[in-house]
Formats: sequence, structure tokens, C-alpha cells
Amino acid sequence: MDRSLRLPAARATRGAKLLAGLPQIEALLLRLHASADIPQFWTALQALLKETTPHDALIVYLNFLDFATSWQAAQILATPNAQRPTTWFNNRRQVDMTPQFVLSQPRKIKLYRLSDVVPDFGELQQTAFFKEFLAPNGWHHLAVALYWRGAQVGSQIAIRRTREQGDFTEAEVAFLEELHPHIETVINRLLALEEERARRRCLEEFNDHLPFALMFLNWELTPLYVNRAGYEQSARWNFGPDKARAYQPRAAFYPPPEIFQACAALKAGWLARQARGEANPRPGEALQVKHPKLAGFTASIRVHVEPHARTAFPGFIVFLENQTAAPAPGKLPANSLLAGLTPAEREIACGVCEGLGNDEIAARLRKSVKTVKGQLTSIYRKLGVTGRGPLLVKLR
Repeated sequence: MDRSLRLPAARATRGAKLLAGLPQIEALLLRLHASADIPQFWTALQALLKETTPHDALIVYLNFLDFATSWQAAQILATPNAQRPTTWFNNRRQVDMTPQFVLSQPRKIKLYRLSDVVPDFGELQQTAFFKEFLAPNGWHHLAVALYWRGAQVGSQIAIRRTREQGDFTEAEVAFLEELHPHIETVINRLLALEEERARRRCLEEFNDHLPFALMFLNWELTPLYVNRAGYEQSARWNFGPDKARAYQPRAAFYPPPEIFQACAALKAGWLARQARGEANPRPGEALQVKHPKLAGFTASIRVHVEPHARTAFPGFIVFLENQTAAPAPGKLPANSLLAGLTPAEREIACGVCEGLGNDEIAARLRKSVKTVKGQLTSIYRKLGVTGRGPLLVKLR
């Protein structure tokens, strides 16, 4: 089998720039960089390495929990002929000498071959690692790319070969080294996206159980998020308390027209002041909207500007309240204690649950740190807690 890269022979030297000027490889790299999630990355990576680096098996470990002590990773991707249960990886870790080799290096290495770890193939054949986990699968050669997270290996890609395919040449090593920053960029981006999605799902789950109705609209007035109480309160606002019982709140949801119009008016006023070069009102200030017919139905709308995302458009945070509705005794949700807080205090409590400090909450709500501290003191008193830690425990 041809083991050489599909590269011009004159350029197959260590250190050469091997990626530029090869349209097929450049197209595969673009596909890799365009990956929007882990499955797309995995498909693109397989296509790239199949084209450039002959191999028998490919394994990707994403986000090791602790590379120094365990093979446990957030996700393990493997080619079909290398599918293994988690126990297989854990057992192999007990006899694998490569982690010790990696962690003993004076510098954080990015790529190595098995022949770099044990240069003598006869000596390698005598190791438990080779006998138990390489030879039974026909694997004799290995190249590993490492992607570090601080002082620890965060992820790695292992490329395995049979005896017939032979060891990795200097040209192949040079290619993999040049490929390394491309893959690292994609892995870091996708892992950051996964972490952000997990954080968002966590916050959505928390907000979904809040006892007050909450709605987020983007700058285009499209709902980005509505919690469970928000769907229910919107149905009551749109159809009336009696008729709303006949609807499934989520299926029948649309933003109440009065709230939509109020957000549109806020947006128009914001843009007009921007055009005139005038200062906009404090984003923390809320516009109160009343239901045109139903007494006690109100909405509090605030323009939200994220201070740490300057390129993001403003959005709208809407709190819906039905001051005439009294929950039946014994039917309050576990965290209904938030219902006793003012809308401003609820926003601060939510900020605390997100792990924000007083200065971050103050920046988000455009308040002074002194005001946030004062409202926190009021929250502590109302909820019967003595500080931030007990408040987090009680809210969660």
C-alpha cells in the first residue's frame, strides 16, 4: 500500500509548507473549519485524514477530565473498526506508557509517534500495551496529536496503522504538524460552543421553573426564550383566563400584541435617539404596559444591552404579571419564594444564580454597585438568608 502523502515529491520534506496550493486539501480544510458541531467536525476530519494520511483506525478524545490519571473524556469518537466500550479504554490506560512519556517531556509536545516512545520495535513487542491492545487489532504503529488545555492535555487524536502500512514518515509528520493548528482552532471553537450551549440549557432549565412569567425578545422582536410561566401567562393575556384553559400554552403561543407594540415603540425611540446623537435612557429602566381590558394584567419591559458583547444588538426582557391571580394553597412551586421579590430584585437574584459578582450585575443592569448591594440586602431579608452562599442554596 502506498504510504506517502498525496503531495509533490519535491515538497515532501520536514518543515515544508505542505497545505498551500493543494486545492483538494484546501477544500477539505475549509470543510473542517466550517464544522458547526462535533458530528460535522468528525466527518470532516475523517475525510481529510483519509485523503492525506493512510491509516487503519482513528480515535478522537475530546475534553479529558484528567489526562494524567484517566482516559475518561467528555466524548470519544472512533472509526467503525475501533469501536470499544469505555472499560476497554480504562483497561488500556493501565498499561499504556504513552501518557507517562507525554507528561515527562520538558515542554508540551504537540505530536509524537509510538516509535518516539519506544524506538526499539523488539522491545515494544514485549510490552503489555502492545500484546494486549495493539497486536490483537493488527496495529503496529501510532501517531498522536495533542491539544493542550493549560498544563493538561485537553484532547487528542490517535492515528493507528497496521504492520503493512508502516510507520509514519518524516513527510507525514511534517504534514500533521502543519495541520495541528487548524484542528486545534476547530476543537477549541466547538468545545467553547458546547460549553456555552450547556450553560444556556442550565439557565433555561432554572428559568423554566421560576414562579413568574419571563420572556426574551431579540432586536427583531422575535422571541428567543419563554419560560413555562411565560407561555401560560401569555395565553391568559391573549385569550383571557377562562378561554386560555382550552389551549396548550406553548402550542398557542404568540407575543401579546400590546407587548409587541411596546417593544417596537421602545426600539423606534432608541433608534431615533441614536440618529440624533442623544443619550438613550438607562437600559435598566422598565416600561410598564397594562392589558387593555383585564385589570391586574401588566407587563414590565426593559431594553437589555449586554455590556460584555459590544457587537450584539440590544434585546428586550419582559416580565408578565397577573396581580389578581392567587395560587392555591399548597400548590406553589418549590422556588415560589421569588414571587415575594420585586422585579428588580428578581433580576439580581437571577444574576446571583448565574454566578455573577456585584460589579457584573451592576454593569448588566446599569446600576451602581451600592444599589445592587442594597437590593441584595433586601433579598436576604425577604428570603431569610444571611448571605450569597445561603441564597444560592435556597434558590437552586
